[in-house]
Amino acid sequence: MNIKKLNINYIIGFTTVSSVIIVFLTIQTFAGKGFIDLTPTNIQILLVINLCLLVSFLSFVFYKFFNLYLINKSQNIIGKKTRTKFLFYFISLAGIPSIIIAIFSLIIFNFSIEKWFDKKINEAVTNSVEIAKKYLNEHQGSISKDILLIANDFNRNKDKLIDNKKDFENYISAQAKIRSISNVYIVSEIGDFLLSFPDFDVTAFSRPDSYILSAAKSGKPVIISSAYTNKTYGMVKLSNFENTYLYVVQNVDPQIVNYIQKTGEVSSYYFQIKNNILNLQVTFMIVYIIITLLLIFLASIVSINLSAYVTKPLISLFDASNEIKKGNYNIKLQETNLDSDFLELNSIFNQMVDKIKDDQKRISLSGRFEAWNIIAKKLAHEIKNPLTPIQLSLDSIRDKFKNQINTNRDQFDQHILLINQQIKEISSLLNSFSDFARMPDPIFEKINIIAVIENSINPYKSNYQNINFVLENGITDPAIKCDRNQIYRLFTNMIKNSVESIMEKIMI
Repeated sequence: MNIKKLNINYIIGFTTVSSVIIVFLTIQTFAGKGFIDLTPTNIQILLVINLCLLVSFLSFVFYKFFNLYLINKSQNIIGKKTRTKFLFYFISLAGIPSIIIAIFSLIIFNFSIEKWFDKKINEAVTNSVEIAKKYLNEHQGSISKDILLIANDFNRNKDKLIDNKKDFENYISAQAKIRSISNVYIVSEIGDFLLSFPDFDVTAFSRPDSYILSAAKSGKPVIISSAYTNKTYGMVKLSNFENTYLYVVQNVDPQIVNYIQKTGEVSSYYFQIKNNILNLQVTFMIVYIIITLLLIFLASIVSINLSAYVTKPLISLFDASNEIKKGNYNIKLQETNLDSDFLELNSIFNQMVDKIKDDQKRISLSGRFEAWNIIAKKLAHEIKNPLTPIQLSLDSIRDKFKNQINTNRDQFDQHILLINQQIKEISSLLNSFSDFARMPDPIFEKINIIAVIENSINPYKSNYQNINFVLENGITDPAIKCDRNQIYRLFTNMIKNSVESIMEKIMI
């Protein structure tokens, strides 16, 4: 498939270059500045070549656009609408002005063609040709009369001239001067030189052409003018001489011959073009169509490349957005080798992805915290349920046994008070934990820190008789500002950890 696509691109490129070359040659030929002459045959050849290129170019352009249409239709390509709009805008930008210019150019060209070949110019060219023909006919008629007069004189004076070569040569010279003829010769039936002026150099003689000799055998004078030699040739048979011909050569003014020749060439060229005006118009129209198609094709190539340049970062952005939609937050867009605007867009997108990634982490942690919050509330509720029966049982024990205990009454009251305080503290802690799923806010107040420490030690003194608890009080002012419950829990945990550490050593 890639090889086929490559071959098509090569063919399109070759056709494009060929079209440019042929269009240039055609325009140069029309302007009369090319190396190809503007002849009917060349016009027809250019017409066929341009027509073939037009059909080929139209086919390839249609193939290119149709293939692009099929690709966009069959595939869900992101940015294809943008590419289509770019293609439409560029083709419109290049095509509409080109078509308008082509239409006006064709109108102007056709109008100019009509002016070139209107009645007045046609009459002027025709009259010029007629004048040239009349001049040439008059010149040839004059030569024809002169050659007949000379031939008659020669025929009448045959007897005097035939036996005296010198007199014959002088007579020839006299006739040439009287008739103002450049050269007069007596030749044989095969064109061999016989006589001319006295002392004439025979090497300067040019044998008459065979067709002049053949035409002169009829007995009528033959007159032929040559634009290449600037001479007029005449020949007539001398009836009183045996197989002898009078051959004259008259020089013609080269400038006049040049004018006559140019008039004939211009006239021939003019009527050739006039007879092929339709082919000329069609060829010119095809050239403009090819130029317009070239501009449209170049515009389409520019639009396709530009749209690909513009949509490529957008496609990357769309793909990255889809990845984020799927939950992939590790996607990153390129931040190098891009235009500054796209570079800034990609940088902003990457920053946004990082922020979304951080937010997702926070949301995930928040979900976990919320789950633990629910669990904590349930645990707090379940733990708090037995506190009320414990509190009631403690009050019942205190009321029932306070009058029955005679020894260690203070210690009994102290234990009851301590348990009661712990129940209240646990209840307060669970209330705050249940309401806010966090530790309660501290309540700052002035307390006796020594009393708090002693209250923390007392429960362990009675239970661990083998451990000596010593409080060294070196504080002059025991009053401090803090949260009593949190300080109490702090010292309780410290004493608990110390007791457990000592007991582990004792067991070892």
